[in-house]
Amino acid sequence: MIQLSIKEIDPNLITNASLDQATPIFFIRELNELRKLIPASDLKFLKAINFHGFYGERIILSELDGKIGKVIIGCKENEKIKPVFCIGSQISNLPDGTYSLKNLPDYMDIRELYLGFYFSFYSYKLDKSSGKKTGKLSKPRICESPLTDHSKFVYFAESEFIARDLINSPANYLGPLELEEYASSFANFHQMSFSTIRGTDLIGENLPLIHDVGRASEQEPRLIEMEWGKKKGAFGVTLVGKGVCFDSGGLNLKSPAGMRNMKKDMAGAAVVLALAHYLISSGLDLHLRILIPCVENSVASNAFRQGDVLKSRSGKSIEVQNTDAEGRLILADALTLASEESPDLLISFASLTGSARVAMGPDLTPFFSTDDYVANLVQSSGKELLDPVWQLPFYEGYQEYLGSEIADLNNAPSGGMAGSITAALFLKQFTNDHKKFLHFDIFGWNQKSRPGKSYGGLLQGARALAGGIEKILKSHAQS
Repeated sequence: MIQLSIKEIDPNLITNASLDQATPIFFIRELNELRKLIPASDLKFLKAINFHGFYGERIILSELDGKIGKVIIGCKENEKIKPVFCIGSQISNLPDGTYSLKNLPDYMDIRELYLGFYFSFYSYKLDKSSGKKTGKLSKPRICESPLTDHSKFVYFAESEFIARDLINSPANYLGPLELEEYASSFANFHQMSFSTIRGTDLIGENLPLIHDVGRASEQEPRLIEMEWGKKKGAFGVTLVGKGVCFDSGGLNLKSPAGMRNMKKDMAGAAVVLALAHYLISSGLDLHLRILIPCVENSVASNAFRQGDVLKSRSGKSIEVQNTDAEGRLILADALTLASEESPDLLISFASLTGSARVAMGPDLTPFFSTDDYVANLVQSSGKELLDPVWQLPFYEGYQEYLGSEIADLNNAPSGGMAGSITAALFLKQFTNDHKKFLHFDIFGWNQKSRPGKSYGGLLQGARALAGGIEKILKSHAQS
């Protein structure tokens, strides 16, 4: 299963070797930069067609025999337009062949170029007869790279494809059972331990909220658990991902428009699996634990109701103000379970609130942290790795919004004010005051195709967190 995603990434697409007969790519801001690089006739042709070298502008020049002779890519920045991943995307769309990076300028961000190159190969199309995903067969190759090791970009690209494939899968292809099967295959691939608690066994194992939310579905609710690496002496990271495979809203039923893309409500689960792939593939010295509460929020006679008071693993009671605020309920039990082992870092990912989108839009991922040092590492890594994130506060002044007359908490404060913050504060209640708890309120979706980002599922927050974790581990190794 995981193999279907990562097989699309050829680790040999980029090399630092010099290869005979490779087609040169020249990067320019001004045409006069080409005077000593290409024949005068080619330069005259570029002037005749008004090629200006604007950012992302690309032209292929032919040889006399009709073969591709050279590629010119513009890098002149426009103050208003500089699409991220644009240059790498332009290279990925070249005809099949080998291309050399001849005059890579100092101002070029090689990380953005290579990530854009790899990400642009992604597509999600199902063969109408088989129902299986199809992809591009031939891809251009890059040689004369200034780097000697490209594994980081390969692992990031594989992680991106894993997340996108999972999020894009229709709900009738990826329900709780299928997500469990995928996670099991993932665990086997990475030699991880794997276990699942299903159905009424969740009650026996004191995970009642996961059962309450998912019991109305034909597919049993479940908690998926995976572990990798040695526990003793290793830096411990626990990732908790929301796995709502389809969210109808429950008895507080969503509108047709609001329900349209709710196959993506398991994006949090997709992100933690994709991130785990990167961390494990990179061979980092850590102990990794993954918890995925996995349900479908359905409508049936036994569905949990607005006004119900539910018990949690922590012992706290919760009044249900809205059955469409189900993600935080299943995460609550998973976070309580995670905190019982006191990992060094505790992180949750969830497509949790519309408020986050209103505040930040689709591209900028808000996150919360109980540790400012870790937050700064994550935010700086997001900037470096083209995965923008922005810290929002656990503002305790809004804690009163979570109050209830008949229970310890309510799951959806009325009024809609500060929705992302109150949701994060709700989750924080179930972490046993963990000193290094981070929560990412992701969108997980790209609303229109752009360079390096096809329409549909999108990995968010993972590269930023991965970079932060690497910096923490490096700091520990040096101390």
